[in-house]
Amino acid sequence: MISIRVYATILAILAISSHARWLVPERRGRAIIPRRFGQEQGNGIPSEIGSACAGEICGVLGGEAIGKLLAGSPVCDQQDHADKIIDAARQQTDPAITANMIRLAVLFRQLEKNTPPDFTVQPPANRNSLFCQKAPKNPELNGLVQAQDPANDPNLFFDPATKTTVLLGAPGTSPFNGASTNDSTEDVVTSAAASATTTTAAATVTDAPAADATTTQAAGAKKTVTVTVTVTVPAAGATATEAATTTSAAAAAETSAAANVEAEVPATSSSNLDFGSCTNPSIEFGPAFNGRALREFTFKPVDQTQFAQGEALNGNIVTNAVCNILKNNCKASDAANQACEAGKAAFAAAFNAQGSIAEKGAAADAFNNALGFKTNLAVVQSAPGGGPGNAADQAKANFNKCSPPTIVFAAGIDGRTEASFVPENRTDYTQGSALNGAIVTRAVCDTLVNKCDANVVAINDCAAAQTATTGLTGQAFADAFNAAVTKDL
Repeated sequence: MISIRVYATILAILAISSHARWLVPERRGRAIIPRRFGQEQGNGIPSEIGSACAGEICGVLGGEAIGKLLAGSPVCDQQDHADKIIDAARQQTDPAITANMIRLAVLFRQLEKNTPPDFTVQPPANRNSLFCQKAPKNPELNGLVQAQDPANDPNLFFDPATKTTVLLGAPGTSPFNGASTNDSTEDVVTSAAASATTTTAAATVTDAPAADATTTQAAGAKKTVTVTVTVTVPAAGATATEAATTTSAAAAAETSAAANVEAEVPATSSSNLDFGSCTNPSIEFGPAFNGRALREFTFKPVDQTQFAQGEALNGNIVTNAVCNILKNNCKASDAANQACEAGKAAFAAAFNAQGSIAEKGAAADAFNNALGFKTNLAVVQSAPGGGPGNAADQAKANFNKCSPPTIVFAAGIDGRTEASFVPENRTDYTQGSALNGAIVTRAVCDTLVNKCDANVVAINDCAAAQTATTGLTGQAFADAFNAAVTKDL
């Protein structure tokens, strides 16, 4: 009889494939539906869980983990299993094993869940997985949700209970009962304060994006600000507004009933705060973190060992996790915890999910500056070798090592009798012909960043060109893509 550990190992091995994907076939009648996994955190998380501790406990947890990611598993199974891993971690006697298991549980919670395409439409539409609406048992999972494939239709979700498509806006299509979202595919734990309030929050940090000239202040200067933060209560699906007593890195807070905070802007690039057992709670912003596609710019802690939070499209998830870990695990000083809360508010004020790369980088700078770390993430690399992302160097699209990723629509390609799509330059872009043009455009855009090291403008133009083809077919599809992808040459 095969042992549980051997069975778990076999399942884990079957889950591993190249290019940061797990291909897990699921049957729909006679069809095999391969869907990607592991894009969010890299391959092998169930395998790591299976070997994280001695005995059969982790072997069972690792073996069960794969099933929790399959399309038919209940909506909250992934979160429940992450809670189960953390519960088991707390039973370990070795602190290092406990910490590693909790880290893996956090990563597992954020993996993509398998979803089958909707075959009732042509071409089949990729669907997102529904979000669990209940609060997790363990605080380490607060604010975390599963990743969604960026290629999914943002308006479509798969209901594992009814095996049907659910449209955006229905229960479960937004994290935490729709209390807050960024782009409908990833959770947001952020401020819901009015724009006037969030502007003043950003003003408490040196070099934070300013709404007008009145929000700019010199290093070391003091300014009284009011910060209002909306706190999501996942269990009840409600929100409660509370005044945040926050401070910047260099001064203690003096609060009033109106939640006025007197904060001194950090004047240096090094932090004098006491972070307890941790050293660096700052965050970074850039492309290709933890197996992401190079055109995906995300946020993550600089130190993911002490701050076991994976990367996220919405940095509010990261700043929230960092501050929770700083307080609960690192046992940081009150001043450091208050500075982190100030940084969260400043980040939320500056962050815009639909904003530019520079604007998102500036939001990360605001968080780091509040903690005493001087960064300049408003200028980030577009991709390894792709050059800086500032406006001066990014005025035009630069495809760097490759030609523009234009496509062709014609009959007779690759011996086909019907017309199909193919990259125009098949040396730089090796994707074969396809009847579905979206397959080709996605492949050339991925190649653009994985191989060509294109700059930010070129990457963004390729993504916009994919959007420009929505609803089009044939030559119109190819013309729309080609026009959009070359518009900034």
